Amino acid sequence: MPSRLSHSAKADRNRFIALYVVIALGLLVAAGMFVYEARVIVDDSVRDEEAFAVLGAANSVLDNLEDAETGQRGYLLTGDESYMSPNRQGVQDLDDTGLRLQQAVTGDEKSLELVRRIEHAKTAKVTELARSIELARSGNRAAAIALVQTNEGKRYMESLRSDLGQLLNDWREKRRVAARDAHVRLVYGTAALAVVAVLVCCLLVYTLFIQRCAFAKIHAHSAALDREAAHDPLTGLPNRHRLLAAIDALATPSADDLRRTGLLYLDIDGFKSVNDALGHSAGDALLCELGEALRVATRKQDMLARVGGDEFVLLATDCGDDEQLRQLAGRVIARVREVGDKRYAGRFQIGVSIGIATYPDRTDTVEQLLEVADAAMYASKKDGRSTYRFGISPGRSASNVVKMMR
Repeated sequence: MPSRLSHSAKADRNRFIALYVVIALGLLVAAGMFVYEARVIVDDSVRDEEAFAVLGAANSVLDNLEDAETGQRGYLLTGDESYMSPNRQGVQDLDDTGLRLQQAVTGDEKSLELVRRIEHAKTAKVTELARSIELARSGNRAAAIALVQTNEGKRYMESLRSDLGQLLNDWREKRRVAARDAHVRLVYGTAALAVVAVLVCCLLVYTLFIQRCAFAKIHAHSAALDREAAHDPLTGLPNRHRLLAAIDALATPSADDLRRTGLLYLDIDGFKSVNDALGHSAGDALLCELGEALRVATRKQDMLARVGGDEFVLLATDCGDDEQLRQLAGRVIARVREVGDKRYAGRFQIGVSIGIATYPDRTDTVEQLLEVADAAMYASKKDGRSTYRFGISPGRSASNVVKMMR
C-alpha cells in the first residue's frame, strides 16, 4: 500500500476512533446527567410527599382541637351530654395526629421547634377544656363559664393557630419549590435529551460521511491497483496479463458465436539502435510515442497491448476478411515509419515487423493466436522487416502464410 494511502487510512482510523470516543463520552455524560436529574426529581417528589403529609397532619390537629372545643362549648351551654361526643373524638384523635405531625417533620429543626410549641399549646388547651367540663359536671357551671371567659383557652388556640399557620406556610412553600424544581428539571432534561439526540445524529452523519470518503479512497486505490496490474506502466497500454485475459475470454462458452478474430504481433525494427546510441530514456520516450501512434491507427473495438520490450500485440475482433487485416497492418507500418522519420529524420530506420494469425480459419483454438502470430512475426523480420506475414497452425494449409514449425 502506498505511503500516502497508508497515512490517509491511519488518519481515517484515528478520526473514527475519536468520533466513537466522543459519541461514547457524550452518551455517558448525558446518562450521568439524566441519572442525576432523575434522582433530584425523585427527591423533589419525596419532599412533595413529606410536605403533603405535614400539611395533612397539621390541618388534622387544628380540626381535632376545634371539634373538641365545639363539643365543650355545646355541653357548657346546654348541659346536654350528647355534645360531648365531638369533644371526646377530637381529644382521642389528637394523640394520633400529633404523633403523625411530629414524625412528618423529622429532620427539619425549625419545624420540630414549631411542633414542640404546637404540642405544648395543644396540651394546655386540652387541659383547659377538661377542667371546664369537670367543673360543669360537678354542678358548678358558673365557674366553668367563668374559666372560659378568662380567655385562657383562646390564648392557647391563638398561639396554636399562629404556629400551625407558620408551619403550614413553610411546608406549602417547600412543596411549591419542590414542584417548581421538578418541573424545571423535567423541561431542561427534555431539552438536554433533544440536544444530545441532535448532536449524536450529527456525529453519526459525520461518521457516515467520513466512512464514505474512506471507502471511496479504498475503491479508488483498488481501481488503481487493478489498472496497474492490467496495464503497462510506461505506455499505459494493456499489458500481457490483460491481453491473455482478453484472449481467454474469447474462448469461454459464452463466446460460441465468436466472429473471425485476428491477432497482429508487432516488433519494432531499429529500436535497439536507438537504445544503444541514445540511452534507455530515449528508448522509453520512443515507445511512448509509438504506443500513442499505434493506438490512433487501430479501431476503437480492438485491443492494443504492450507485451514486453519493443513488442506490441493488436487483438482485432470481428476483423472480416484478410483485406481488412492487410489495411490495418499497412496503417500500422505507415504510422511507425512516420514516428521514426519525424523523431530522428532518417538517422535511425524505425519500422515494424508484423505477424498475423486468425481464428478460426488459421488456428485451431483462440489460445494459439499469440503463438502463431509470434512465429509469423519472426518470419516477417527475416524477410526484410517493415512488412507483415500471415501464420498458420501446424497441420493446416492456406496460401500467403508462413507455416509455424514446432
